[in-house]
Amino acid sequence: MDFSYSEEELEVLDLVRQVADEQLAPNLAAIDESGEFSRGNFKLLGELGILGALFPEEYGGTDLGFLTYAMCVEEVSRGDFNTGLTMSVHSMSASTILKFGTKSQKEKYLPGAIAGTNLLAFALSEPDYGSDSASIKCHAKKVSGGYLLNGEKAWITNALDADQFVLWATIDPQLGKTGITSFIIEKGTKGLGIGPNEHKMGGGGTTTSSLILTDCFLPNENRLGEEGKGLRTALNSLSGGRIGIAANATGVSQRAINEAAAYSKKRIQFDVPICEFQGIQWKLADMDTKCEAGRLLYRKAAYMKQFAGNDINKDPIKEASQAKCYATDVGLEICSEAVQIFGGYGYSREYPVERLMRYIKVTQIFEGSNEIQRNLIARELLKS
Repeated sequence: MDFSYSEEELEVLDLVRQVADEQLAPNLAAIDESGEFSRGNFKLLGELGILGALFPEEYGGTDLGFLTYAMCVEEVSRGDFNTGLTMSVHSMSASTILKFGTKSQKEKYLPGAIAGTNLLAFALSEPDYGSDSASIKCHAKKVSGGYLLNGEKAWITNALDADQFVLWATIDPQLGKTGITSFIIEKGTKGLGIGPNEHKMGGGGTTTSSLILTDCFLPNENRLGEEGKGLRTALNSLSGGRIGIAANATGVSQRAINEAAAYSKKRIQFDVPICEFQGIQWKLADMDTKCEAGRLLYRKAAYMKQFAGNDINKDPIKEASQAKCYATDVGLEICSEAVQIFGGYGYSREYPVERLMRYIKVTQIFEGSNEIQRNLIARELLKS
């Protein structure tokens, strides 16, 4: 693997770090308290070209590749978990259109997604089927000129704020995974209802809602990819999404380390800063080592994803699952230790580490729970 970067890539990463420090991090507490999605943060990423990292120039992208994209997600997430999560889910959805969409679909949806004027959401999970994606029941009945959709989607990130959804349904539940088909559906489509925002433990700057489809008609041109090939489409997209979530968790972990290290230098006990105590030093050392290990895992997976290109058979399934599983598991450990270093102040909302701990928990659950990631890792391992 080659982790050297071009001058252009280094300039982009420097820009993202500056934006994270100066514009995202200072507003995180206010966003968390308000519980409102920051459309301004999202548009800012589009204006700076950060949302275009995965996309070719013909649609307005910067074509920086998956590795640089993932590193941008980390830096954005270090400043604001919510914006980093939005960037990851949005890019995963738009990448699905890039890889499997028709030319007209790409021309219609990608420029706005790259510019940050249109927000995309990923609608796969259902109330009874989260990790078991092959068993979804949302039904797409073939009718003249298109499909009639009925069913419900659950836990859809940014559902209340999205302009378009990449959505999965089955043309026949009896067909199992061979009936699953993907679609593009626009907000405001007749028959598409959006449920209330879920009140979550963390991630207040992203809305999470259900989608209710009642005789929702979609024309044939809204089908994404081949009929019956939707599960393969979803799994390929999810491997990229898992790398994004690993980068998201790594950014939060790095923020927790930075906050804890800075606090340990200022907090005086027994006439010395607590950073001079071996117990605190060992905590910081373990936190930093685990964070760096997660970072290397997601960068390896991103590197492999980048060079797999459009060859689905080379998709780094195991590596993406390893990165997501490890980076999010140690992320929760790191944030918990950061709270411990802050002591009683760490439990207070006056300081940021309690927020980071609340936020990072969900990264172990979505984009496939870490239990499912372990199943995938073992399956791929046993194949070889």
